[in-house]
Amino acid sequence: MTIQRSVITLEGIGHGFLGRPVLDDVSLTLAPGEIVALVGPSGSGKTTILQIAAGLVEPLSGRVRRGYRRHAVVFQEPRLLPWMSARDNIAYGLRASGEPRRTRREKATRRARDVGLAAAVLDKFPAEMSGGMRQRAAVARALAVDPDLVFFDEPFTAVDVGLKRSLQDLVIEAARREHFAALFVTHDLAEAARIAHRMIVLSAETLRIRAEIPVGALLGREIGERGDRPIFELVEAWSRDPLLAELFAGGREEEP
Repeated sequence: MTIQRSVITLEGIGHGFLGRPVLDDVSLTLAPGEIVALVGPSGSGKTTILQIAAGLVEPLSGRVRRGYRRHAVVFQEPRLLPWMSARDNIAYGLRASGEPRRTRREKATRRARDVGLAAAVLDKFPAEMSGGMRQRAAVARALAVDPDLVFFDEPFTAVDVGLKRSLQDLVIEAARREHFAALFVTHDLAEAARIAHRMIVLSAETLRIRAEIPVGALLGREIGERGDRPIFELVEAWSRDPLLAELFAGGREEEP
């Protein structure tokens, strides 16, 4: 039997803020090329888990085992540097790693093309770009460093429905093409059903994982081949599942 290595493993993670616990004994593993959606009500610690996995926050208990070379993060806000052009923002991680200027520009141009940014946009500053353009640039910046693992922290929450779908397609295609793993935090169950191999449901009541759902097996389709109707029907079924009732009943105030 072949044992597949993990890209990242969280073991017994516990954490809290200002004396208030938000996570208790949470464990999860991502396999190479796997997209896992992390969902849960407000206060269940979704973003905290992502930050701990990405090394942005040190857990109070437990440990993180990392088996990848390089990761990238796409935040809810694009977080582009306002004094840099779109091209230089996309190439920022490459500059930090010491890539030559010519190589940086070539990779930034290619990644901009991958996410649907026109060449004319590359010389614009963030203030001159639409919200959709800025978020595309943020995704391009993450892909520019050729990551093995990408952390997405509710990246498409602030965009309209049509653009959200386009950006989801972008992530799906990039993941299929380049085989990176992803931990994708979202509050949108339809988004989770559309982009994830597996969905992990967190609880704000127990501070632990409530359920792990094999989305791909339930839909019987690979990512990128899932129709709108099966996704709608699956989310509708989830709304009646007692195990997921907390998702539809709200939660505690979100953690910092």
